[in-house]
Amino acid sequence: MERNRKDSIDSKLRVSIQPNIGLDSDAYRAVVLILNHTLANEMVLAVKTRNAHWNVTGAGFLEQRIILNSQFTQLIEASEKIADRIRVLGGTVICDLKEFLQIARIKEHPGEVPGYLDLLADHEVSIRFLREDARKCSEQYEDEVSHALLVDILNLHEKMAWMLRSNIDPELTAGESRGSQG
Repeated sequence: MERNRKDSIDSKLRVSIQPNIGLDSDAYRAVVLILNHTLANEMVLAVKTRNAHWNVTGAGFLEQRIILNSQFTQLIEASEKIADRIRVLGGTVICDLKEFLQIARIKEHPGEVPGYLDLLADHEVSIRFLREDARKCSEQYEDEVSHALLVDILNLHEKMAWMLRSNIDPELTAGESRGSQG
């Protein structure tokens, strides 16, 4: 598609106006980086949750699909809030699948269908990083809004982990050890 003269002029005239909301530029950049890492985690975990949802079989099929679908929806909603906050701060939201996988702290395992134990471990990794990142936003960068957002998402992950934990048959996990990813 050919660009017309007006498009060329408009692109040269656009100026990015950085927000003036009481944070210095170093804080903006650091918080945007934290939020993009969090967004990558949310997106990878959302895909893994959807994978588990699509591949549920056996006893409790319907209940498991309901739980996983609900968690997928909540992860996508959290991602939207994170992306909005990044834009409020004047940052660029990462939107590339390859970049999500590169910076996510949750690891993808291609070809594997995650079970509840796998998803639980991923939520617990997220919880640990969210706790630390929320603290940094508040104490180091003095960004209480991003801190509050991360605390809300932390709370969401704690509830999702609890739901998964409550639906794991203790006898199925006897003798197994959960691997720690973070």
